[in-house]
Amino acid sequence: MNNTRTNIERHVFFLAWGFVLWLAATVIFHFWGDWLIDVRHPIRTAVSFIIAIPLIYGCIAPLFSSLGIPYSDRARLSIYIALPGMLLDILSLLFHPFVFPLIPVESIHVLIAWLFWAYSFIFLAGMRPIKLATRHHS
Repeated sequence: MNNTRTNIERHVFFLAWGFVLWLAATVIFHFWGDWLIDVRHPIRTAVSFIIAIPLIYGCIAPLFSSLGIPYSDRARLSIYIALPGMLLDILSLLFHPFVFPLIPVESIHVLIAWLFWAYSFIFLAGMRPIKLATRHHS
């Protein structure tokens, strides 16, 4: 019973963390979306894609390490992190003129691509690192 309670608390914690990350990203895109996502400024837009990688990794991998989450649980827990944002982004995209008023309408498809990109890296942050085989020469 105690193990079940611990698992539920862990799942709720990671769902809440996912909500916090979604909220932070949504606020950032609400106020600075025109600077981050705009088809008329491909370099700035590309930079927002690139910067997302270390930001996402930095919000997830150290958390797993500091909480001592075993690699066997990280992929599942990364789903819990991504799920709130994926569900809430359905609404934020439906109401994009209000939620993301500064992102030009012609750039919404780029925002959608950015979201897929970001959620992919949330999932990747939960995967076990790949160790490359090394050959020992005798």
